[in-house]
Amino acid sequence: MPFVIDRTGLDQIFQNLKVQKYQIVGPTPQDGAIVYDQLDSPHDLPIGWTEEQDGGTYRLKRRSDEALFGYVVGPHSWKKFLHPPARRLFQAKGSKESFAVIPETEEIPPFAFIGVRACEIHAIQMQDEVFLGKNIQDSSYKKRRESAFILAVNCGQAGGTCFCVSMRRAKRSSFTSCGT
Repeated sequence: MPFVIDRTGLDQIFQNLKVQKYQIVGPTPQDGAIVYDQLDSPHDLPIGWTEEQDGGTYRLKRRSDEALFGYVVGPHSWKKFLHPPARRLFQAKGSKESFAVIPETEEIPPFAFIGVRACEIHAIQMQDEVFLGKNIQDSSYKKRRESAFILAVNCGQAGGTCFCVSMRRAKRSSFTSCGT
């Protein structure tokens, strides 16, 4: 059920997630881009920042307001948290006399994803189909996905390279929401 959360409410959500030991991840300005990384508080969000995006163009710009999620979906995705590109599967120890394989016992923190857009939720659902299939399941992905908390937000604008624009579901100049 959709509802509006003010900044005080968002502060409370962050505090509650920390108490429950979630690793909070969301958009933050870093190295000239808005990227998904660990957040300590709502102050780490891209407050008052947006980007200019089009074919071959990406740059951060200041907004005229203090919007927290006033940016276009960028080059990063939530997949790097749900299905990391590199992880150790096992260790091997050996000597002249023996060899032993030691399975990795992975500590997986519960993730709280803040600021997920409708198109990104669809992408996560596609990952679910691949990694949580009926015949084969990725146990690491399953643990990460089952413990994930997702706080979704509506899109406020679309960039020239956004999926919604490419599918003619939105026009950049009059974009309100693509979340269907």
